[in-house]
Amino acid sequence: MSIDPGTLPRHFLPLCGTQPDCLGAAAALIQPSVPTFWLGETAPAAVLALIPQASDDLTLSVLPARKAHTLLGQECGLLVFDAFSGFDVNAFAAVLGTLVGGGTLVLLSPPWDQWPAFPDPDYRRFLPWPRTLADVRGRFLARLVRVLAQDRHRFRPLPVRAFRAFDPAAGDAYGMMHGYGQGIHQTSPWPAPALRVPTPAQQAAMDTILQASAPVTLTADRGRGKSALLGLLATRLQQQGRTPILCAPSRQTAITALRHAVTAPAFFAPDELLQTLPAADVLLVDEAAAIPVPLLARMVQHYPRSVFATTVHGYEGSGRGFVLRFQALLASLAPGWQALRLEKPLRWVAGDALEAWVNRVLLLDLELAGIAETGGLAGDGDVPADGITPMQLDRDRLAWDEVLLQQVFGLLVTAHYQTRPSDLRQLLDAPGLSVHALLQAGQVLAVGVLSREGGFDPALAQAIHTGQRRPHGHPVPQSLCFHAGLLEAAVLHCERIMRIAVHPDCRRQGLGVHLLMQLQHHARLQGADYLGVSYALTPGMQTFWDRAGFVLARIGQKRDRASGCHSAIGILPLTPAGQTLAAHCQSVPGG
Repeated sequence: MSIDPGTLPRHFLPLCGTQPDCLGAAAALIQPSVPTFWLGETAPAAVLALIPQASDDLTLSVLPARKAHTLLGQECGLLVFDAFSGFDVNAFAAVLGTLVGGGTLVLLSPPWDQWPAFPDPDYRRFLPWPRTLADVRGRFLARLVRVLAQDRHRFRPLPVRAFRAFDPAAGDAYGMMHGYGQGIHQTSPWPAPALRVPTPAQQAAMDTILQASAPVTLTADRGRGKSALLGLLATRLQQQGRTPILCAPSRQTAITALRHAVTAPAFFAPDELLQTLPAADVLLVDEAAAIPVPLLARMVQHYPRSVFATTVHGYEGSGRGFVLRFQALLASLAPGWQALRLEKPLRWVAGDALEAWVNRVLLLDLELAGIAETGGLAGDGDVPADGITPMQLDRDRLAWDEVLLQQVFGLLVTAHYQTRPSDLRQLLDAPGLSVHALLQAGQVLAVGVLSREGGFDPALAQAIHTGQRRPHGHPVPQSLCFHAGLLEAAVLHCERIMRIAVHPDCRRQGLGVHLLMQLQHHARLQGADYLGVSYALTPGMQTFWDRAGFVLARIGQKRDRASGCHSAIGILPLTPAGQTLAAHCQSVPGG
Protein backbone atom coordinates (compact mmCIF):
# COMPACT_ATOMS: atom_id res chain seq x y z
CA MET A 1 0.00 0.00 0.00
CA SER A 2 1.56 3.29 -1.11
CA ILE A 3 1.71 6.33 1.18
CA ASP A 4 1.08 9.86 -0.09
CA PRO A 5 4.36 11.77 0.52
CA GLY A 6 2.29 14.93 0.93
CA THR A 7 1.15 13.59 4.30
CA LEU A 8 4.66 12.92 5.64
CA PRO A 9 7.41 15.13 7.07
CA ARG A 10 10.96 15.00 5.79
CA HIS A 11 13.87 14.09 8.05
CA PHE A 12 17.37 15.39 8.58
CA LEU A 13 20.41 13.32 9.54
CA PRO A 14 23.56 15.49 9.90
CA LEU A 15 26.60 13.19 10.02
CA CYS A 16 29.75 14.86 11.34
CA GLY A 17 33.34 13.64 11.39
CA THR A 18 36.07 12.95 8.86
CA GLN A 19 35.10 12.72 5.22
CA PRO A 20 36.01 9.01 4.83
CA ASP A 21 33.99 8.06 7.91
CA CYS A 22 31.00 10.13 6.81
CA LEU A 23 31.08 8.72 3.28
CA GLY A 24 31.16 5.17 4.57
CA ALA A 25 28.30 5.72 6.99
CA ALA A 26 26.13 7.35 4.33
CA ALA A 27 26.83 4.51 1.88
CA ALA A 28 25.39 2.05 4.41
CA LEU A 29 22.05 3.88 4.28
CA ILE A 30 21.33 3.19 0.59
CA GLN A 31 18.50 0.72 0.04
CA PRO A 32 17.28 -0.82 -3.20
CA SER A 33 13.70 0.32 -2.60
CA VAL A 34 14.52 4.00 -1.99
CA PRO A 35 15.44 6.34 -4.89
CA THR A 36 18.72 8.02 -3.88
CA PHE A 37 20.54 11.15 -5.03
CA TRP A 38 24.18 11.47 -3.96
CA LEU A 39 25.67 14.97 -4.45
CA GLY A 40 29.42 15.43 -4.15
CA GLU A 41 32.73 15.20 -5.97
CA THR A 42 33.67 12.04 -4.07
CA ALA A 43 31.64 8.87 -3.53
CA PRO A 44 32.93 5.76 -1.80
CA ALA A 45 33.59 2.61 -3.80
CA ALA A 46 30.66 0.96 -2.04
CA VAL A 47 28.33 3.51 -3.67
CA LEU A 48 29.96 3.53 -7.10
CA ALA A 49 29.83 -0.27 -7.21
CA LEU A 50 26.05 -0.09 -6.96
CA ILE A 51 25.58 1.99 -10.11
CA PRO A 52 26.10 -0.85 -12.64
CA GLN A 53 23.47 -2.80 -10.73
CA ALA A 54 20.91 -0.01 -10.98
CA SER A 55 17.55 -1.36 -11.97
CA ASP A 56 13.90 -0.86 -11.15
CA ASP A 57 14.84 -1.93 -7.61
CA LEU A 58 17.73 0.51 -7.30
CA THR A 59 17.48 4.13 -8.43
CA LEU A 60 20.80 5.79 -7.64
CA SER A 61 22.21 9.01 -9.09
CA VAL A 62 25.75 10.08 -8.13
CA LEU A 63 26.89 13.43 -9.49
CA PRO A 64 28.75 16.60 -8.47
CA ALA A 65 26.78 19.45 -6.94
CA ARG A 66 27.35 21.61 -10.02
CA LYS A 67 25.05 19.24 -11.94
CA ALA A 68 22.26 19.28 -9.38
CA HIS A 69 20.01 21.11 -11.85
CA THR A 70 19.77 17.92 -13.93
CA LEU A 71 17.77 16.36 -11.08
CA LEU A 72 15.07 19.02 -11.01
CA GLY A 73 11.64 17.58 -11.70
CA GLN A 74 12.63 14.21 -10.22
CA GLU A 75 12.01 12.80 -6.73
CA CYS A 76 14.10 10.93 -4.18
CA GLY A 77 13.67 9.39 -0.76
CA LEU A 78 17.30 9.60 0.33
CA LEU A 79 19.39 12.66 -0.42
CA VAL A 80 23.08 12.61 0.50
CA PHE A 81 24.87 15.96 0.28
CA ASP A 82 28.63 15.88 0.77
CA ALA A 83 29.62 19.31 2.11
CA PHE A 84 33.30 18.22 2.20
CA SER A 85 33.26 18.50 -1.60
CA GLY A 86 32.01 22.07 -1.33
CA PHE A 87 28.83 23.38 0.21
CA ASP A 88 27.25 24.70 -2.99
CA VAL A 89 24.24 26.41 -1.47
CA ASN A 90 22.51 26.94 -4.83
CA ALA A 91 22.66 23.20 -5.52
CA PHE A 92 21.64 22.43 -1.95
CA ALA A 93 18.53 24.62 -2.13
CA ALA A 94 17.62 23.27 -5.57
CA VAL A 95 18.04 19.56 -4.93
CA LEU A 96 16.32 19.70 -1.55
CA GLY A 97 13.09 20.25 -3.46
CA THR A 98 13.42 16.74 -4.92
CA LEU A 99 13.25 15.09 -1.47
CA VAL A 100 9.71 13.91 -0.80
CA GLY A 101 7.82 13.44 2.43
CA GLY A 102 9.04 10.44 4.38
CA GLY A 103 12.53 10.84 2.93
CA THR A 104 15.77 11.83 4.64
CA LEU A 105 18.44 14.42 3.98
CA VAL A 106 21.89 13.20 5.02
CA LEU A 107 24.33 16.11 5.30
CA LEU A 108 28.01 15.16 5.56
CA SER A 109 30.24 17.76 7.20
CA PRO A 110 33.10 18.31 9.62
CA PRO A 111 32.09 18.54 13.29
CA TRP A 112 29.98 21.65 13.67
CA ASP A 113 32.45 23.42 15.95
CA GLN A 114 35.12 22.96 13.25
CA TRP A 115 33.02 23.51 10.14
CA PRO A 116 33.31 27.35 9.93
CA ALA A 117 37.13 27.02 9.74
CA PHE A 118 36.97 24.28 7.09
CA PRO A 119 38.58 25.38 3.77
CA ASP A 120 35.46 24.83 1.72
CA PRO A 121 36.26 24.26 -1.99
CA ASP A 122 33.10 26.18 -2.91
CA TYR A 123 34.78 29.41 -1.80
CA ARG A 124 36.66 29.41 -5.09
CA ARG A 125 33.57 30.68 -6.90
CA PHE A 126 33.98 34.12 -5.32
CA LEU A 127 37.72 34.28 -4.57
CA PRO A 128 39.31 37.03 -6.68
CA TRP A 129 42.93 36.60 -7.70
CA PRO A 130 45.25 36.41 -5.75
CA ARG A 131 43.09 35.56 -2.71
CA THR A 132 43.20 32.04 -1.25
CA LEU A 133 40.88 29.90 0.87
CA ALA A 134 42.72 31.15 3.95
CA ASP A 135 41.33 34.65 3.29
CA VAL A 136 37.74 33.55 3.95
CA ARG A 137 36.39 34.07 7.47
CA GLY A 138 33.63 31.44 7.33
CA ARG A 139 30.87 33.76 8.57
CA PHE A 140 28.20 32.03 6.51
CA LEU A 141 28.98 28.57 7.91
CA ALA A 142 29.22 29.94 11.44
CA ARG A 143 25.73 31.37 11.05
CA LEU A 144 24.43 28.13 9.53
CA VAL A 145 25.75 26.13 12.49
CA ARG A 146 24.31 28.65 14.93
CA VAL A 147 20.86 28.44 13.33
CA LEU A 148 21.03 24.65 13.43
CA ALA A 149 22.07 24.70 17.08
CA GLN A 150 19.08 26.87 17.95
CA ASP A 151 16.83 23.98 16.93
CA ARG A 152 18.71 21.16 18.63
CA HIS A 153 15.54 19.38 19.71
CA ARG A 154 14.99 18.64 16.01
CA PHE A 155 18.38 18.99 14.30
CA ARG A 156 21.32 17.62 16.26
CA PRO A 157 24.76 16.78 14.92
CA LEU A 158 25.50 13.06 14.99
CA PRO A 159 29.20 12.20 15.35
CA VAL A 160 29.72 9.60 12.68
CA ARG A 161 31.73 7.32 14.96
CA ALA A 162 28.70 7.11 17.24
CA PHE A 163 26.48 6.26 14.33
CA ARG A 164 25.52 2.68 13.65
CA ALA A 165 23.58 1.55 10.60
CA PHE A 166 19.91 0.96 11.04
CA ASP A 167 18.93 -2.66 11.54
CA PRO A 168 15.91 -3.39 9.33
CA ALA A 169 14.92 -6.25 11.59
CA ALA A 170 14.83 -3.88 14.56
CA GLY A 171 12.78 -1.26 12.76
CA ASP A 172 13.84 2.35 13.28
CA ALA A 173 14.49 2.28 17.01
CA TYR A 174 17.83 4.10 16.74
CA GLY A 175 16.37 6.85 14.66
CA MET A 176 13.41 7.27 16.98
CA MET A 177 15.69 7.28 20.03
CA HIS A 178 17.80 10.10 18.63
CA GLY A 179 14.97 12.09 17.10
CA TYR A 180 15.72 11.43 13.44
CA GLY A 181 12.28 10.09 12.53
CA GLN A 182 11.37 7.16 10.30
CA GLY A 183 12.54 8.51 6.98
CA ILE A 184 15.37 6.14 6.10
CA HIS A 185 13.66 2.77 6.19
CA GLN A 186 10.36 2.63 4.37
CA THR A 187 7.85 0.19 5.78
CA SER A 188 5.73 0.35 2.65
CA PRO A 189 6.45 0.40 -1.10
CA TRP A 190 7.93 3.62 -2.43
CA PRO A 191 5.22 5.89 -3.87
CA ALA A 192 4.75 5.48 -7.60
CA PRO A 193 5.42 8.54 -9.79
CA ALA A 194 2.56 11.00 -9.69
CA LEU A 195 -0.04 10.58 -12.39
CA ARG A 196 -0.90 13.47 -14.68
CA VAL A 197 -4.04 14.25 -12.67
CA PRO A 198 -4.48 17.71 -11.13
CA THR A 199 -5.11 18.16 -7.42
CA PRO A 200 -8.24 20.11 -6.42
CA ALA A 201 -6.15 23.27 -5.98
CA GLN A 202 -4.51 22.81 -9.37
CA GLN A 203 -7.88 22.09 -10.99
CA ALA A 204 -9.39 25.27 -9.53
CA ALA A 205 -6.44 27.32 -10.79
CA MET A 206 -6.66 25.66 -14.21
CA ASP A 207 -10.38 26.44 -14.51
CA THR A 208 -9.70 30.12 -13.74
CA ILE A 209 -6.86 30.32 -16.27
CA LEU A 210 -8.86 28.63 -19.04
CA GLN A 211 -11.63 31.19 -18.64
CA ALA A 212 -9.31 34.19 -18.41
CA SER A 213 -8.97 36.65 -21.27
CA ALA A 214 -6.12 38.60 -19.66
CA PRO A 215 -2.77 37.65 -18.12
CA VAL A 216 -2.66 35.51 -14.99
CA THR A 217 0.17 35.30 -12.44
CA LEU A 218 0.63 32.01 -10.62
CA THR A 219 2.87 32.12 -7.55
CA ALA A 220 3.88 29.40 -5.12
CA ASP A 221 6.73 28.23 -2.95
CA ARG A 222 8.72 25.20 -4.09
CA GLY A 223 7.02 21.81 -4.08
CA ARG A 224 3.49 23.17 -4.61
CA GLY A 225 2.95 21.78 -8.11
CA LYS A 226 3.21 25.09 -9.96
CA SER A 227 5.35 23.82 -12.84
CA ALA A 228 3.36 20.60 -13.07
CA LEU A 229 0.22 22.71 -13.41
CA LEU A 230 1.67 24.42 -16.49
CA GLY A 231 2.21 21.01 -18.11
CA LEU A 232 -1.33 19.90 -17.25
CA LEU A 233 -2.65 23.19 -18.58
CA ALA A 234 -0.77 22.74 -21.85
CA THR A 235 -2.47 19.36 -22.31
CA ARG A 236 -5.93 20.79 -21.60
CA LEU A 237 -5.38 23.65 -24.06
CA GLN A 238 -4.30 21.19 -26.76
CA GLN A 239 -7.41 19.10 -26.12
CA GLN A 240 -9.48 22.23 -26.69
CA GLY A 241 -7.75 22.85 -30.00
CA ARG A 242 -5.74 25.78 -28.74
CA THR A 243 -1.98 26.19 -29.17
CA PRO A 244 0.16 26.80 -26.09
CA ILE A 245 3.85 27.65 -26.09
CA LEU A 246 6.17 27.39 -23.10
CA CYS A 247 8.87 29.85 -22.11
CA ALA A 248 11.39 29.70 -19.25
CA PRO A 249 14.94 30.94 -18.55
CA SER A 250 16.22 27.60 -19.83
CA ARG A 251 14.80 24.31 -21.06
CA GLN A 252 16.10 22.61 -17.92
CA THR A 253 14.08 25.05 -15.81
CA ALA A 254 10.95 23.95 -17.64
CA ILE A 255 11.59 20.19 -17.42
CA THR A 256 8.83 19.57 -14.85
CA ALA A 257 6.22 21.36 -16.97
CA LEU A 258 7.32 19.49 -20.09
CA ARG A 259 7.15 16.13 -18.30
CA HIS A 260 3.57 16.73 -17.11
CA ALA A 261 2.26 17.48 -20.60
CA VAL A 262 0.98 14.52 -22.61
CA THR A 263 2.32 16.23 -25.73
CA ALA A 264 5.07 18.70 -24.88
CA PRO A 265 4.36 22.23 -26.14
CA ALA A 266 6.93 24.10 -28.18
CA PHE A 267 9.58 25.60 -25.92
CA PHE A 268 11.32 28.97 -26.35
CA ALA A 269 13.95 30.74 -24.28
CA PRO A 270 13.04 34.41 -23.58
CA ASP A 271 15.37 35.94 -26.17
CA GLU A 272 14.32 33.46 -28.86
CA LEU A 273 10.65 34.01 -28.08
CA LEU A 274 10.86 37.78 -28.43
CA GLN A 275 12.97 37.59 -31.57
CA THR A 276 10.67 35.15 -33.42
CA LEU A 277 7.26 35.87 -31.78
CA PRO A 278 5.75 32.48 -32.71
CA ALA A 279 1.98 32.25 -33.04
CA ALA A 280 0.17 30.90 -29.98
CA ASP A 281 -3.20 31.09 -28.27
CA VAL A 282 -1.70 31.05 -24.77
CA LEU A 283 1.83 31.76 -23.56
CA LEU A 284 2.97 29.81 -20.49
CA VAL A 285 6.02 31.24 -18.68
CA ASP A 286 7.72 29.23 -15.93
CA GLU A 287 10.02 30.83 -13.32
CA ALA A 288 9.10 34.29 -14.54
CA ALA A 289 10.95 35.94 -11.64
CA ALA A 290 14.25 34.92 -13.25
CA ILE A 291 13.35 36.87 -16.42
CA PRO A 292 13.82 40.67 -16.41
CA VAL A 293 10.61 42.66 -16.10
CA PRO A 294 11.14 44.56 -19.40
CA LEU A 295 11.15 41.24 -21.27
CA LEU A 296 8.03 40.09 -19.45
CA ALA A 297 6.33 43.34 -20.38
CA ARG A 298 7.05 42.72 -24.06
CA MET A 299 5.56 39.23 -23.71
CA VAL A 300 2.38 40.68 -22.23
CA GLN A 301 2.05 43.14 -25.08
CA HIS A 302 2.31 40.42 -27.74
CA TYR A 303 0.50 37.59 -25.91
CA PRO A 304 -2.56 39.01 -24.12
CA ARG A 305 -3.52 35.50 -22.96
CA SER A 306 -0.56 34.44 -20.86
CA VAL A 307 0.32 32.76 -17.59
CA PHE A 308 3.36 33.89 -15.61
CA ALA A 309 4.31 31.34 -12.96
CA THR A 310 7.12 31.77 -10.49
CA THR A 311 8.55 30.52 -7.26
CA VAL A 312 8.12 33.30 -4.72
CA HIS A 313 10.71 32.00 -2.26
CA GLY A 314 13.65 30.05 -3.60
CA TYR A 315 16.88 29.80 -5.52
CA GLU A 316 15.13 30.32 -8.88
CA GLY A 317 15.12 34.11 -8.65
CA SER A 318 13.70 37.02 -6.74
CA GLY A 319 10.02 36.16 -6.57
CA ARG A 320 9.38 39.05 -4.19
CA GLY A 321 10.78 41.47 -6.75
CA PHE A 322 8.50 39.86 -9.32
CA VAL A 323 5.47 40.55 -7.15
CA LEU A 324 6.43 44.16 -6.48
CA ARG A 325 7.52 45.17 -9.95
CA PHE A 326 5.86 42.97 -12.56
CA GLN A 327 2.44 42.83 -10.99
CA ALA A 328 2.51 46.60 -10.60
CA LEU A 329 3.34 46.86 -14.31
CA LEU A 330 0.46 44.54 -15.20
CA ALA A 331 -1.95 46.95 -13.56
CA SER A 332 -1.16 49.46 -16.32
CA LEU A 333 -0.60 47.07 -19.24
CA ALA A 334 -3.49 44.66 -18.60
CA PRO A 335 -6.00 45.99 -16.05
CA GLY A 336 -8.00 42.74 -16.12
CA TRP A 337 -5.10 40.54 -14.95
CA GLN A 338 -5.61 38.01 -12.16
CA ALA A 339 -3.33 36.64 -9.43
CA LEU A 340 -3.47 33.00 -8.30
CA ARG A 341 -1.44 31.26 -5.62
CA LEU A 342 -0.85 27.61 -4.70
CA GLU A 343 -0.34 27.17 -0.96
CA LYS A 344 -0.33 23.47 -0.04
CA PRO A 345 2.85 21.46 -0.71
CA LEU A 346 2.46 18.26 -2.71
CA ARG A 347 5.82 16.58 -2.12
CA TRP A 348 5.84 16.88 1.69
CA VAL A 349 3.52 17.70 4.56
CA ALA A 350 2.48 21.27 5.28
CA GLY A 351 4.64 22.79 8.01
CA ASP A 352 7.62 20.64 7.07
CA ALA A 353 10.46 21.44 9.51
CA LEU A 354 13.16 20.88 6.91
CA GLU A 355 11.59 23.41 4.56
CA ALA A 356 11.29 25.94 7.39
CA TRP A 357 14.95 25.44 8.33
CA VAL A 358 16.38 25.84 4.84
CA ASN A 359 14.19 28.92 4.27
CA ARG A 360 15.55 30.43 7.45
CA VAL A 361 19.22 29.63 6.98
CA LEU A 362 19.28 30.70 3.30
CA LEU A 363 16.80 33.55 3.77
CA LEU A 364 14.59 32.14 1.03
CA ASP A 365 11.32 33.41 2.52
CA LEU A 366 12.19 37.02 3.22
CA GLU A 367 9.32 39.48 3.24
CA LEU A 368 10.48 43.09 3.07
CA ALA A 369 8.82 45.21 5.74
CA GLY A 370 7.36 48.51 4.61
CA ILE A 371 8.86 51.78 5.77
CA ALA A 372 5.40 52.96 6.77
CA GLU A 373 5.37 50.22 9.40
CA THR A 374 8.22 51.95 11.22
CA GLY A 375 6.85 55.47 11.09
CA GLY A 376 7.44 56.58 7.52
CA LEU A 377 10.20 58.53 5.81
CA ALA A 378 10.32 62.29 6.20
CA GLY A 379 11.79 63.45 2.93
CA ASP A 380 10.64 64.93 -0.36
CA GLY A 381 11.80 65.10 -3.95
CA ASP A 382 15.55 64.95 -4.48
CA VAL A 383 16.40 65.91 -0.90
CA PRO A 384 16.91 62.97 1.45
CA ALA A 385 15.20 63.03 4.81
CA ASP A 386 16.80 64.26 8.00
CA GLY A 387 18.14 61.78 10.50
CA ILE A 388 19.62 59.45 7.88
CA THR A 389 22.88 57.86 8.97
CA PRO A 390 25.38 56.55 6.40
CA MET A 391 27.29 53.55 7.69
CA GLN A 392 29.69 50.85 6.58
CA LEU A 393 28.29 47.64 8.03
CA ASP A 394 30.66 45.31 9.82
CA ARG A 395 30.20 41.90 8.24
CA ASP A 396 30.90 40.10 11.51
CA ARG A 397 27.98 41.99 13.00
CA LEU A 398 25.91 41.34 9.90
CA ALA A 399 26.38 37.58 10.30
CA TRP A 400 25.20 37.73 13.92
CA ASP A 401 22.43 40.34 13.73
CA GLU A 402 19.52 38.53 12.05
CA VAL A 403 17.29 41.59 11.96
CA LEU A 404 19.94 43.68 10.22
CA LEU A 405 20.91 40.85 7.86
CA GLN A 406 17.31 40.28 6.81
CA GLN A 407 16.80 43.98 6.13
CA VAL A 408 19.98 44.22 4.05
CA PHE A 409 19.52 41.01 2.08
CA GLY A 410 15.79 41.65 1.69
CA LEU A 411 16.57 44.92 -0.09
CA LEU A 412 19.11 43.25 -2.36
CA VAL A 413 16.67 40.45 -3.22
CA THR A 414 13.87 42.87 -4.04
CA ALA A 415 16.08 45.07 -6.23
CA HIS A 416 17.61 42.33 -8.36
CA TYR A 417 15.74 39.91 -10.59
CA GLN A 418 18.24 37.06 -10.12
CA THR A 419 19.32 36.54 -6.52
CA ARG A 420 20.55 33.15 -5.35
CA PRO A 421 21.56 31.69 -1.99
CA SER A 422 25.21 31.96 -3.07
CA ASP A 423 24.75 35.74 -3.06
CA LEU A 424 24.13 35.56 0.69
CA ARG A 425 27.30 33.54 1.18
CA GLN A 426 29.26 35.95 -0.99
CA LEU A 427 27.89 38.93 0.93
CA LEU A 428 29.14 37.49 4.22
CA ASP A 429 32.37 35.81 3.12
CA ALA A 430 33.88 37.12 -0.12
CA PRO A 431 37.24 38.87 0.49
CA GLY A 432 37.46 42.45 -0.69
CA LEU A 433 33.77 43.24 -0.24
CA SER A 434 32.37 46.12 1.80
CA VAL A 435 28.71 46.69 2.65
CA HIS A 436 27.28 50.20 3.05
CA ALA A 437 23.85 51.38 4.11
CA LEU A 438 21.67 54.38 4.85
CA LEU A 439 19.73 53.95 8.08
CA GLN A 440 16.98 55.91 9.78
CA ALA A 441 15.60 54.96 13.19
CA GLY A 442 17.12 51.50 12.87
CA GLN A 443 15.53 50.89 9.45
CA VAL A 444 17.76 50.15 6.44
CA LEU A 445 16.66 52.45 3.63
CA ALA A 446 19.35 51.73 1.06
CA VAL A 447 22.24 49.30 0.59
CA GLY A 448 25.35 49.31 -1.58
CA VAL A 449 27.98 46.59 -1.98
CA LEU A 450 31.50 47.36 -3.22
CA SER A 451 34.16 44.94 -4.48
CA ARG A 452 37.85 45.82 -4.58
CA GLU A 453 39.31 45.14 -8.06
CA GLY A 454 42.25 45.95 -10.31
CA GLY A 455 45.66 47.06 -9.09
CA PHE A 456 47.52 44.51 -11.25
CA ASP A 457 51.22 44.91 -11.81
CA PRO A 458 52.13 46.16 -15.33
CA ALA A 459 53.30 42.74 -16.55
CA LEU A 460 50.08 40.99 -15.54
CA ALA A 461 48.02 43.87 -16.92
CA GLN A 462 49.82 43.47 -20.25
CA ALA A 463 49.07 39.72 -20.23
CA ILE A 464 45.38 40.51 -19.62
CA HIS A 465 45.48 43.10 -22.39
CA THR A 466 46.76 40.54 -24.89
CA GLY A 467 44.38 37.80 -23.72
CA GLN A 468 47.11 35.59 -22.26
CA ARG A 469 45.84 35.80 -18.68
CA ARG A 470 42.41 36.09 -17.12
CA PRO A 471 42.75 36.16 -13.32
CA HIS A 472 39.58 35.15 -11.53
CA GLY A 473 37.37 38.05 -10.53
CA HIS A 474 38.00 41.73 -11.37
CA PRO A 475 35.35 41.88 -14.15
CA VAL A 476 35.36 45.65 -14.71
CA PRO A 477 39.15 46.22 -14.95
CA GLN A 478 39.62 43.07 -17.03
CA SER A 479 36.83 43.91 -19.46
CA LEU A 480 38.08 47.45 -19.97
CA CYS A 481 41.66 46.22 -20.38
CA PHE A 482 40.97 43.38 -22.81
CA HIS A 483 37.76 44.30 -24.64
CA ALA A 484 38.03 48.10 -24.65
CA GLY A 485 41.83 48.15 -25.00
CA LEU A 486 42.33 50.35 -21.92
CA LEU A 487 45.50 48.86 -20.42
CA GLU A 488 45.60 51.32 -17.52
CA ALA A 489 42.18 50.16 -16.30
CA ALA A 490 43.78 46.97 -14.96
CA VAL A 491 46.74 48.76 -13.36
CA LEU A 492 44.61 51.32 -11.53
CA HIS A 493 42.60 50.47 -8.43
CA CYS A 494 38.85 50.11 -8.81
CA GLU A 495 35.95 49.79 -6.40
CA ARG A 496 33.16 48.08 -8.32
CA ILE A 497 29.55 48.67 -7.33
CA MET A 498 28.23 45.11 -7.22
CA ARG A 499 24.74 45.95 -5.96
CA ILE A 500 22.83 49.08 -5.06
CA ALA A 501 19.28 49.05 -3.76
CA VAL A 502 16.84 51.55 -2.32
CA HIS A 503 13.75 50.50 -0.36
CA PRO A 504 10.69 50.54 -2.67
CA ASP A 505 8.81 52.78 -0.21
CA CYS A 506 11.36 55.58 -0.41
CA ARG A 507 12.55 55.68 -3.99
CA ARG A 508 12.75 58.94 -5.94
CA GLN A 509 13.71 60.81 -2.76
CA GLY A 510 17.40 61.26 -3.45
CA LEU A 511 18.57 58.28 -1.44
CA GLY A 512 20.29 56.61 -4.39
CA VAL A 513 22.43 59.70 -4.99
CA HIS A 514 23.07 60.03 -1.25
CA LEU A 515 24.27 56.42 -1.11
CA LEU A 516 26.52 56.89 -4.14
CA MET A 517 28.19 59.82 -2.37
CA GLN A 518 28.88 57.50 0.55
CA LEU A 519 30.36 54.88 -1.78
CA GLN A 520 32.58 57.51 -3.41
CA HIS A 521 33.82 58.66 -0.02
CA HIS A 522 34.71 55.10 0.98
CA ALA A 523 36.44 54.42 -2.36
CA ARG A 524 38.60 57.56 -2.00
CA LEU A 525 39.61 56.50 1.51
CA GLN A 526 40.64 53.12 0.10
CA GLY A 527 42.84 54.80 -2.50
CA ALA A 528 40.72 53.77 -5.48
CA ASP A 529 41.30 55.55 -8.77
CA TYR A 530 37.76 55.04 -10.01
CA LEU A 531 34.39 53.57 -9.22
CA GLY A 532 33.12 51.01 -11.74
CA VAL A 533 29.72 49.56 -12.43
CA SER A 534 28.32 47.04 -14.88
CA TYR A 535 24.61 47.25 -15.73
CA ALA A 536 21.98 46.33 -18.30
CA LEU A 537 21.88 49.14 -20.85
CA THR A 538 18.32 50.46 -20.65
CA PRO A 539 17.33 54.14 -20.97
CA GLY A 540 16.41 54.35 -17.30
CA MET A 541 19.63 52.78 -16.05
CA GLN A 542 21.81 54.84 -18.36
CA THR A 543 20.09 58.03 -17.23
CA PHE A 544 20.68 57.16 -13.58
CA TRP A 545 24.39 56.49 -14.02
CA ASP A 546 24.87 59.48 -16.35
CA ARG A 547 23.33 61.80 -13.77
CA ALA A 548 25.61 60.31 -11.12
CA GLY A 549 28.62 61.38 -13.19
CA PHE A 550 29.65 58.00 -14.58
CA VAL A 551 31.31 57.89 -17.98
CA LEU A 552 30.11 55.18 -20.34
CA ALA A 553 33.29 53.17 -20.87
CA ARG A 554 32.12 50.11 -22.79
CA ILE A 555 29.05 48.57 -24.41
CA GLY A 556 29.00 44.83 -24.96
CA GLN A 557 28.51 43.57 -28.50
CA LYS A 558 25.97 40.87 -27.63
CA ARG A 559 22.75 41.01 -25.68
CA ASP A 560 22.87 39.29 -22.33
CA ARG A 561 20.63 36.19 -22.28
CA ALA A 562 19.44 36.95 -18.75
CA SER A 563 18.53 40.61 -19.17
CA GLY A 564 17.89 40.72 -22.93
CA CYS A 565 19.95 43.92 -23.05
CA HIS A 566 23.47 44.90 -23.97
CA SER A 567 25.72 45.18 -20.94
CA ALA A 568 27.42 48.47 -20.19
CA ILE A 569 30.33 49.50 -18.01
CA GLY A 570 30.50 52.94 -16.48
CA ILE A 571 33.32 54.53 -14.48
CA LEU A 572 33.53 57.52 -12.17
CA PRO A 573 37.08 58.94 -11.85
CA LEU A 574 38.31 59.68 -8.33
CA THR A 575 41.98 60.58 -8.95
CA PRO A 576 43.91 62.33 -11.74
CA ALA A 577 44.86 58.89 -13.10
CA GLY A 578 41.19 57.94 -13.05
CA GLN A 579 40.33 61.13 -14.94
CA THR A 580 42.89 60.24 -17.60
CA LEU A 581 41.28 56.81 -17.93
CA ALA A 582 37.84 58.39 -18.29
CA ALA A 583 39.18 60.71 -20.98
CA HIS A 584 40.34 57.68 -22.98
CA CYS A 585 36.84 56.19 -22.95
CA GLN A 586 34.89 56.86 -26.11
CA SER A 587 31.34 58.17 -25.85
CA VAL A 588 30.01 55.09 -27.63
CA PRO A 589 32.65 52.42 -26.99
CA GLY A 590 32.85 49.14 -28.78
CA GLY A 591 34.41 45.90 -27.61
